[in-house]
Parts: sequence; C-alpha cells; structure tokens
Amino acid sequence: MAPRPQWHHTMQEARRQACLAIDFYNRPGDRRSYLDFVVHMHLAWQNLLHADRIRRHEPIFFREKNGRYVRNPDGTRKTWDLSECLKREFSDADPTRENITFFIGLRNKIEHRFQDAFMATTGPHAHAYVINFEAELIKRFGKTYSLADELRFPVFVQALTPEGVEVHAKARKKLPQAARNYISKFEADLDPAVAGSEKFAYRVLLTPIKGPKTEADMAVTFVSQSDLTEEELEELKKAGKAGTVFVNEKQREVGLLDKMLPKAAAQAVEDQIPFEFRTNHFARTWKKLKVRPDGKSNHPEKTVAHYCVYVEAIKQHVYTPAYVQKLVELLATEDGFRETVGSAPRRKVTKLATAKKAPPAAGASSSA
Repeated sequence: MAPRPQWHHTMQEARRQACLAIDFYNRPGDRRSYLDFVVHMHLAWQNLLHADRIRRHEPIFFREKNGRYVRNPDGTRKTWDLSECLKREFSDADPTRENITFFIGLRNKIEHRFQDAFMATTGPHAHAYVINFEAELIKRFGKTYSLADELRFPVFVQALTPEGVEVHAKARKKLPQAARNYISKFEADLDPAVAGSEKFAYRVLLTPIKGPKTEADMAVTFVSQSDLTEEELEELKKAGKAGTVFVNEKQREVGLLDKMLPKAAAQAVEDQIPFEFRTNHFARTWKKLKVRPDGKSNHPEKTVAHYCVYVEAIKQHVYTPAYVQKLVELLATEDGFRETVGSAPRRKVTKLATAKKAPPAAGASSSA
C-alpha cells in the first residue's frame, strides 16, 4: 500500500492535539488545565490549516524578500504561525477567525491559580473554539475524520444547581484585571454581528428533564414548523418533553457576504500587487488554475469550493477571499504574473505631483 501523504499525518496530528486539549479541559480538580487546553487547541488549529494547505499545494513557509526560505535556528524552514494562516484562510470579521484570534491573545494572560475564573468567563468562547474546529475539520477533509467517535458529553454538576451558578459568578469576579481588560476591549472592538455569533462564543442552557424516562430521552427529532398543520403543531407542543425541536427557518442572506464577482475580485487583487490586473487577466487565472469549469460546461457547480462557488440563482460564479489571496501571492512578481496570466505585466501608473518651476526673478539674465 502506498504511504500516506504528508498532509494526512499533519491532519491526524491536528485531531490528536484537539482531543488532548479537550481532555485537559474536562479533567476534574487539580488535573484540569485551562492553559494546556488553549495551547493544544492552538496547535490543533495550526496543524489543521497547515494540513489543508499542504493538500492543496499551497505555501506554508515564510520567505525572505529574495524568495529564500526563512530558517529556524536549527536550519529547518520556518512554517507560518497560526496568525499568518488565519490571514490566508479566513476573511476579515469572520467569527471563526475572531474566536481563534481571541485565544491567541488570551494565551499569555492565563494564570493557573486563576484558571477557574478564566473557564467561567470564557467558557462559551472555548466551546466555540472546539465546535468550530470540528466544523472546519469536516468541511476540509470530510466526515470520516470527525472527532464525534472520540468525544462524549462530559458529566458534571457545578452549573446545574443554584449553588453551582453562584460558584461560577464568584469565580468570574476573580479574573485578573489585565485579562478582564483584554476580554472587554477585544469584544468591544468586534462587529456586533460577530460578537453575537455562536462561532465566536457558543452559549448553551442546560435544563434537567423531570418526569418518567421515555425512549426519546436519547434522541432529538427535528421538525420544520412550516411542514406542520396547526393541529400537528399544537399536539407536538403538548408533547414537548419527548425531545422534539421546532425549526422555524428564516432566510438569511449571509452565505455569500464575503464572496466577490469577477470585477470586484480583480480589483481586490490589483490593489495588493504592483501591476495592472483587469477582469480579462482574472479570467485567465481561473482557467490556468482550473478553479472552475468554463462557460460551456453542463456542470458549472463543479468548482474548487475553497476558491469559487457557483450561485444558481444568478447563474454566475463568485470568488472567495482565499482565491484573492492566492492570486496576490502568485502575481506579486513579474515571473509569477507571467506564469499565471500568460502575458507580461504592466506596472501600475503612479500619479506624482509635478512641482511647478518658480518664474525667473525680474532683471535676471541667463548665461549662455
């Protein structure tokens, strides 16, 4: 059997680090370590993004201006840190990106003696940290690599009683002032839509179920409210303890908010490179890189989803910030531009203010 590719091993390391992080979070008493949770989730995310970029043959190493690799003290090539990966893989104001960035800054502020205060205060953020990882893992590599078989719902008692809630409230008050200021400032600077997103902070309410056990205690049924008659809806509401969830669907126009049509994408690329870059250049790039099928294809939806998405409603392809960033990397040099676009680049014209010459003074003569 052929050996596994490098990206597979890096991805499995990401899964291992995530499981290790969750283990540290769920341990009871003194065996628990919130700092270790944050550190290992940081490594999990970094390995996950590295693995996917390796799989897609995208760069993960820092380079000097002359193109040479940046080296570590031991001579090995220096890989991108997590912050650098986030710039290339997520758009600005993405809730998942902001959640990860939140923990990058929080990492050096955690003190073990105050870890209960940190956990009580940033618990929703920690849940989102893990849930987002699982979502990205499945999105990038498929359901086969899900952590679902590795994890179980933890058994705990602290927050399920009024006394437990009071303990949490007291713990939050012990948070060091520096950490309190960091959290407050970070969240205050966020767009309200991002701050309120479950991808930034995942909040849940646990309510004990009273009454006799039913077969539905271990199952949840999802029912679309729009598919029910008034009579069926009323009956299900009465049987709410059976574990039925009513799904009241609302159309939200958020799925394509960060996607761009060709003209906007081309402009976004041109703004970041030293050369002119028009829509005709842009069309050559997706043909060269095989990001999407051509206009005659019977399957326009067969795109490289990380870079391009076909929108049936408008019969057009739209492009992601990740594709813009990829083009910026490829087109930053003349050789890269020529290789990707297929023609020599033209440098953008810079308009410089022309200094006006002062008129000669009266009576002044010019020498021959």
